[in-house]
Amino acid sequence: MRAIAALTLLAAFLPIPVFGQTAEKTSTFTNSDGAFRFIYPADFQLCTRAKIDPCNQSFIPVCEPDSFVCVVYPAEQFKNTNFGAASFQVREILTEHEMMTADVCVTPYPQKNGDRASDWPGFLISAERPVELIGGVQFVHGVSGGAATSHSLSIDLYRAFRKQRCFELSVSQTGTDPNVSDPPMKTLTEAQGKRLDQAMSLILHSFRFRE
Repeated sequence: MRAIAALTLLAAFLPIPVFGQTAEKTSTFTNSDGAFRFIYPADFQLCTRAKIDPCNQSFIPVCEPDSFVCVVYPAEQFKNTNFGAASFQVREILTEHEMMTADVCVTPYPQKNGDRASDWPGFLISAERPVELIGGVQFVHGVSGGAATSHSLSIDLYRAFRKQRCFELSVSQTGTDPNVSDPPMKTLTEAQGKRLDQAMSLILHSFRFRE
């Protein structure tokens, strides 16, 4: 417990990650209630609650309607490839009946469709990296995804219980099966994939809670 408290205290003094030279300018987003902030490249599209639709231009949406904020990677940088979209978003997870607790927050309950519950959990705890340290705070790391009509979605999500609230950060990416066209679509090169991963990771790890 002392170690966790020390890490939380340290978060206030940790430097926010700096984007590489490819990002000419950056912007800082601070939530309307001041609960959190993060840095993102200024040329990324940003959408906030009740105005999320403009950020959902891919076949599979990468921004949830209930998110506080969603930032989308410029898809035109990967034009003529099977890349669909990539996003970073922040949501608050709410419960219908029971009080939110730390255990409830990080438990992967079955997904619901109306009154019916799915046979599958909402996400799986990552076996490779079950915990992620972001801004000095420990987040549970989960993975999720799916596929439909030759399109796929992969999600890395991070949950933490903070001041009686459950926050979820997520990085999502969509793409198309390159073999659905003739000739097959190009896939991202190793350099392009690395640039994409680094940009999304820097946004994620620039996230800070208000102390």
